Amino acid sequence: MSSHSEAIDEHDVVNLRSVRDLFAHADPVPSDLTERMKFAISVQALHAEVAELIDSALLVTRGRDAADAAVEPTPTDSVTFTAASVSVMVSWGVSDTSDASGTGGPSGTDERVRVDGWVTTPGAQVEAVTADGSRSATSDANGRFVLDDLPHGPIHFLVTDPANQGDRPVITPTIQI
Repeated sequence: MSSHSEAIDEHDVVNLRSVRDLFAHADPVPSDLTERMKFAISVQALHAEVAELIDSALLVTRGRDAADAAVEPTPTDSVTFTAASVSVMVSWGVSDTSDASGTGGPSGTDERVRVDGWVTTPGAQVEAVTADGSRSATSDANGRFVLDDLPHGPIHFLVTDPANQGDRPVITPTIQI
């Protein structure tokens, strides 16, 4: 018998395969599970309002100028989204919790991101959804909120108004921070 700190050996692999086969026979994954999940997600998305990115031309990553020379992208650190029921403005910068050790991360550091935002609905629940999961904050009486210690990468926001349960949530397009 091996201890918990030793690597998995061939006997473990054989036992794990037997358990997998047992469950595959006793409780198989439904063949239409993927389609049912996609349908459920689509139905849920229909109940949400999608916000529009304001002035999306500013987010063009590469282009050409009149002389047909490559134009480098202009980084932005502030974006505004609008929907019929709410507008959201977010800006981001280096988090106070970032590791300045100089390892990892997109720019040679383990910098994390702090998002400062404003929403037109005071008391709104703002959820930031990233590859690492999600974080949420409640906007104050002026509509301000802060989400700190987020990873660099793709992010979108989900805004709900707890005071108006009947209102649809608002989902923003995904951006890169």
